[in-house]
Amino acid sequence: MEKMKKYFQFTGTINGTNYFLRNLLCSFLGFFIGYGIGYGVGSGDTGMIILFAALFAPVMWFQLTTIYKRMMALFPSDAPLYTGGLITMQLVMSAMSPENTMRSMLTLILLIIAGILIFKNSNIENHEG
Repeated sequence: MEKMKKYFQFTGTINGTNYFLRNLLCSFLGFFIGYGIGYGVGSGDTGMIILFAALFAPVMWFQLTTIYKRMMALFPSDAPLYTGGLITMQLVMSAMSPENTMRSMLTLILLIIAGILIFKNSNIENHEG
């Protein structure tokens, strides 16, 4: 149980490969949970909606800790600020309509940031997070 706790705590750092793999896992789980919620809504099964909505919270928490830990590895003094900024940009982009030109620009900026988070080397030899 102690080994699993580290994945949900805002301590330690992770490398770019670990960041990529965690994001891949969150994407897969997010798709699965979204499908479950949609299926519950479509079939009128309130229990299924509640179950998958309850599963959504730990996945989001895991995603937040993943972003924070990678920011801590690259930008230790400004990690909370950069984490909040990245999440804000993701939320703003998801609220925009697909035809909006600013959405395209924001998508490009987020892709550049993702590349930096995945490929940039940190000064930390052994990541513990």
